[in-house]
Amino acid sequence: MALDEIRKIKIEKLELLRKAGVNPYPEKSWRTHEIGQALENFDKFSADKDRLVLAGRVMAYREHGASAFLDLEDASGRIQLYFKKDVLGDFDYDLFLKTIDIGDFLEASGFLMKTKKEEKTLEVEKYRLLAKALLPLPEKWHGLQDVEERYRKRYLDLIFNPEVRKKIETRTLIVREIRSFLDGHNFLEVETPILQILAGGANAEPFTTHLNTLDLDLYLRIAPELYLKRLLVGGLEKVYEFAKNFRNEGMDRDHNPEFTMLEFYAAYWDYEKMMSFLEKMLEQVAGETSSAINFKGPYPKISFNDLFRKYTGLNYDEADEETLANKAKELDIKIEKIMTKGNIADEIYKKVARPNIIEPTFIINHPLEISPLSKKLEKDPEHVARFQLVADGTEVMNGFSELNDPLDQRERFEEQEKTAKKGNKEAHRLDEDFVEALEYGMPPAAGVGIGIDRLSALLTDTHSVREIILFPLMKPQGK
Repeated sequence: MALDEIRKIKIEKLELLRKAGVNPYPEKSWRTHEIGQALENFDKFSADKDRLVLAGRVMAYREHGASAFLDLEDASGRIQLYFKKDVLGDFDYDLFLKTIDIGDFLEASGFLMKTKKEEKTLEVEKYRLLAKALLPLPEKWHGLQDVEERYRKRYLDLIFNPEVRKKIETRTLIVREIRSFLDGHNFLEVETPILQILAGGANAEPFTTHLNTLDLDLYLRIAPELYLKRLLVGGLEKVYEFAKNFRNEGMDRDHNPEFTMLEFYAAYWDYEKMMSFLEKMLEQVAGETSSAINFKGPYPKISFNDLFRKYTGLNYDEADEETLANKAKELDIKIEKIMTKGNIADEIYKKVARPNIIEPTFIINHPLEISPLSKKLEKDPEHVARFQLVADGTEVMNGFSELNDPLDQRERFEEQEKTAKKGNKEAHRLDEDFVEALEYGMPPAAGVGIGIDRLSALLTDTHSVREIILFPLMKPQGK
């Protein structure tokens, strides 16, 4: 039967209910217990003959003479309901048979019992429709065979795939554990602007918008970093934010244009202390999940140069831009004119080195050229006090000892401006207000950005961040 015909029949049932004086969308539910509570305390409730009111979605339905059985499901579990004509009365029972469909939300009051097959059941004394569904639930859900449809209609995915719901619940647990850990170490949770006059804090192409009231072009935040560091200037020594970021970039297993990033900063720390802190935090958080990856520290540390040499045979410091460009072409990496030596090396690293790192590993001491916000190493000023944590071939976080020298910061921004003028849309722009803030003095500090979507995917053994984001951006159907 066509979907339009099914919908028409359901609307006719809706009209039948209203003619019978039934509101198919009542204002309140009188639920007294979740289904999971009823099942967990079944023996006590049934022995005490407690009257329970349960509510949920109808997931199965079968008639048997002058009685009917129905499976009711809420977020906590599923239970069988038993409807008897001689208990409900002719009118209510017949109306039930004529109007109730799978997918409807129902409320039922009655007493717990067991059937002859020892199935835990609620014998219904009264029932009430809470919401009439006008579209049928799919008879068969194809899971990963229909990935696009699952993402577009996540509500159906959650109904039919309990493992998806479990992953989303685990993601919430991960965020809760991280927040608890940071709060326990005296970090202060803050909020910074999403609409920004200048998009900064990362090398990424921003989304643009316009504020009519001030006739002002604005950007959606690509990172909260520069505002959080302004707070360090203001005397807040430990701050963090779970930030919604937006980057006008590609979409793949590790990227969604809208994503969640945790950033936190601690005054008087350096990147080594931050790495040690992260090992303890991740060990605790991973302990609350069934992660297949062992996050017990300490993690190995390898310099960017050593890793680059291991997988390419080239010494980054000694190789020139042409040598790296030829290596990139050899690896089928697309090279653009605006790319610098550091950019090319970074793309090579992502192609040949990062995918081979499975166990949690810190990649440290990156080239200065690709780290415009990191502090230089005192003994090696061509490299910076920076780290990336990589696990299962994925970059999970990026952090460093923060650059707090305003003159050095201005020079690096100016270098970035040069690449921007050549057409690099991801170049970090010169933020005069931030540089001015640094000139008032920012304490030495370390900070880190953690991709919550990536970390959650990693800890739930999920192949793509789109699985762990409830509503990933999707191309409209037909386009």
